[in-house]
Amino acid sequence: MLLNSPLALAAALLPLVQAGMYGQPVLNLDAKSFKQAMSTEHAAMVAFVAPWCGHCKNLGPEYTSAAQSLSPLIPFYAIDCDDQKNKGLCAEYGIQGFPTIKAFPKASKGPAKDYQGERKKGALIEYAKNLVPDKVKKLRVDKEGKEDSVIKSFLQEKSSLPHVLLVHPSAPSIPFLWKVLAHRLSGKMHLGFVRDTPSRSVLSSLGVYDAADTAKDATRVVSWPAEATSSEGLVEYEGAMKFNALLEWLQFQLTGETSTNNDSEKVQSGSKQKQKPVKIPEPIQTGLEDDSEIKGEERSVKSEAAARKAKLDEAERRDKERREKAALKAKQDKAEQEGKGTSDVLLEDDNDKDGSSTVDAPEAIPQEAVEDHTAREAAINAEKEPADPSPEQIATKTQDEQVVEKTSVPHEEL
Repeated sequence: MLLNSPLALAAALLPLVQAGMYGQPVLNLDAKSFKQAMSTEHAAMVAFVAPWCGHCKNLGPEYTSAAQSLSPLIPFYAIDCDDQKNKGLCAEYGIQGFPTIKAFPKASKGPAKDYQGERKKGALIEYAKNLVPDKVKKLRVDKEGKEDSVIKSFLQEKSSLPHVLLVHPSAPSIPFLWKVLAHRLSGKMHLGFVRDTPSRSVLSSLGVYDAADTAKDATRVVSWPAEATSSEGLVEYEGAMKFNALLEWLQFQLTGETSTNNDSEKVQSGSKQKQKPVKIPEPIQTGLEDDSEIKGEERSVKSEAAARKAKLDEAERRDKERREKAALKAKQDKAEQEGKGTSDVLLEDDNDKDGSSTVDAPEAIPQEAVEDHTAREAAINAEKEPADPSPEQIATKTQDEQVVEKTSVPHEEL
């Protein structure tokens, strides 16, 4: 099995990985699994920690989040130096305080570097990305008609190696994913990058562009065998533009073997050597489903509007009843007040003689009137509430959300 693949490496390390302070995708290693990981990876970040260390616990969320952002391009590891079997390894790297974060730009093939930056996700990501040297040949096509000469010049460089070219329709700079692949395969393959022209002249010159094929993305990867001087022998990649899938395919171009265990991702052999994803047949659409959904949505909108109207009518009816009750109560109070007559005056005189004065309490506001006011406000607010969105508005909102989601491109995908 080839362990250059992150998936293959993770599978090999899984039995050796122990439970630790940090969650996936951070792998908690011991001395044995650490040596195995360092023998196969090209760049990695390692945190030397102790479970009783408060700063190590605080580092956890930031370190794990950075690992998620760069997975599977750059692995993040953690080693428990409080574990007896890891003390020798921690002493070997001079660990005297926790947490200590070290970067391994070339795994075990080069010296480790102490990370002295901020223990935050963004700082960790930028530092880790700088561990990867730029080994990609950047091509430039300034004018249409120069494509063939530019590609021919690219094939003449390091002609003893297979060549792979990423043609991107819009990216102004080399994607980080492509830099990692070039670093992983350094000395085995020569990787290049070119930004295509608006008319897709680079893809056209390679013979892999069909303007009528709108289902195909304009981002393409093509490869040539060693000693190639023209488009003869060119192979186009037709799989997912993701790191693991691309690495498996490139390894297949080198050795004819692949370490993937997923039959749907196996690379096809033959003269074209293209990787084609398995297509699941789509269910036959009769058109009735869409009509029924639209009618259902229309009925739902109408029923909601009717419910709101019924609530407003009920509020208005109650408001009218309360106004009538309030008016009747006011008439009754007035009649009672007029009927009291002289007795009220005599009572007031007696109170004055006793040396005490009676202050009339303010008349209680009828509860109905308060409820009346509240009901009217509720009815007005209900009228001001915006109507529920129509099916067309819902569809437009869904499309906008998809556009926002689509702009957030992870590192592992071109």
